[in-house]
Amino acid sequence: MTSVQVPVAHLVGPGQLKMINGHLAFKRQGDGPLRLDPTALTVVCCYGDVSVTGAALDLLFRHRVDTAWFTPAGARCRGRLAGTDARTTGTRVRQHRVFASAVHRRDWARLVVAGKIETMATAARRYQRNQVSTGTLLTDLGAIAEQVPAAETADAVRGLEGAASAAWFRFLGGLFRPPWAFTTRSRRPPADPVNALLSLGYTWLLNRATAGLEAGGYEPQLGGLHEYRAGRPSLSCDLIEPLRVPAVDRWVVGACGQDEIAPDQFVVEESGGFRLQPKAFGTAVYLWEKSWQEAGADDTLREWIAALATFLRERSDPTDESESPDL
Repeated sequence: MTSVQVPVAHLVGPGQLKMINGHLAFKRQGDGPLRLDPTALTVVCCYGDVSVTGAALDLLFRHRVDTAWFTPAGARCRGRLAGTDARTTGTRVRQHRVFASAVHRRDWARLVVAGKIETMATAARRYQRNQVSTGTLLTDLGAIAEQVPAAETADAVRGLEGAASAAWFRFLGGLFRPPWAFTTRSRRPPADPVNALLSLGYTWLLNRATAGLEAGGYEPQLGGLHEYRAGRPSLSCDLIEPLRVPAVDRWVVGACGQDEIAPDQFVVEESGGFRLQPKAFGTAVYLWEKSWQEAGADDTLREWIAALATFLRERSDPTDESESPDL
């Protein structure tokens, strides 16, 4: 039995996660079992038909391993395994009370969007040092950033975020060379291979953010920049905004520019959208995980969750004992 010690496991079905001779293992049809060390695991991502036995489920719960199920191509998270911890009730109470205020939602949105624009500018300067023309991007981002602190509503902040993203994507298109091409961001469905990779990376990023929030006792569905919408992890969506460029966009540019992924590794679905072929999926997963580690994205994500904790604490009513995290 092959044995691996990794913090994140990507399991592509059909297959089953089960116990074999007292050890956690993934058995894929036609392949030998892969033994996983639960003491090293923090995240398990399952794609397609991946079942979990009761004994394996119990082990994942005991080791607090975040486990999520995705569609076969990784485009959408179907659901996740999450434990409960009564000690974090106070954290969620605090979050709900703070984000009940339109002013606090606006202030959180300002913080997130300012952070996102900063990462765009940082990335642009890096490309500039490599002799890539940034055109008016840095000037445009600077002008938008100056308006963020004065935005009077969350809607106004969202408008500035949209303007910054539009400027960034215009610049991003110029970073790709034939046979790659990117003209505009399209999500449902992705209109080209670059958009397919961006969507895949954002899905992985969203899963990491949701796992981090749940581990900290937060309610992923309730955010500030992204309004509440049934079925959407709005706080997770907030949290990934400052990580989109360093954790996903730069990975896509690098993978395409270095020919680590090729356009002919994508197929067109009936919807007209592009998706990565199954045989190339493992390569994309490996490249993204490698890029994630090299970028120090885990640390950045933890820093933003810590910033969230500080934000909520500073805006809580110190006289309200019901907000104690010891509830």
